[in-house]
Amino acid sequence: MQPPAQQPSPPATTMYMPPQQAMMGGGLFSLHKFLMIGVILILIAGLVSVLPDFSGPPAAIDYDPADEDYLTKIAEDTESHNDFVRLMDTFAAITGMVGVGLIGYAFVREAYDEDTTTPALRITLLILGTIMLLQLIGSGFNLSVSL
Repeated sequence: MQPPAQQPSPPATTMYMPPQQAMMGGGLFSLHKFLMIGVILILIAGLVSVLPDFSGPPAAIDYDPADEDYLTKIAEDTESHNDFVRLMDTFAAITGMVGVGLIGYAFVREAYDEDTTTPALRITLLILGTIMLLQLIGSGFNLSVSL
């Protein structure tokens, strides 16, 4: 008599490798997760945009008027501060746009999920998500940093 043949066991899943069914079926999407990430990105963008205000522009009182390069140092530090403000504003704009885009995507994606929502809520989410994404496109992506 032969021993019973062993059945191949499904591979164990870990938190680093989700099951294949979840990846194929869209199980990794969660409206709450995308909304939370989008709101956090918008809050980070707001914080980054006010970072230059903590230090403020250079003040003339911080420099020694007796120094011969007095005006040159103030001009260089003012230009450096203005570059920092532009850089932080650009980063804040990009981060805010990604956050709004994630929220809009979450609304549109949830509108196509037929299992969890009523038709009226699906239409509302679709319209709201479309408006958010079109607002991003309509606002223009003018993120150039002038030198």
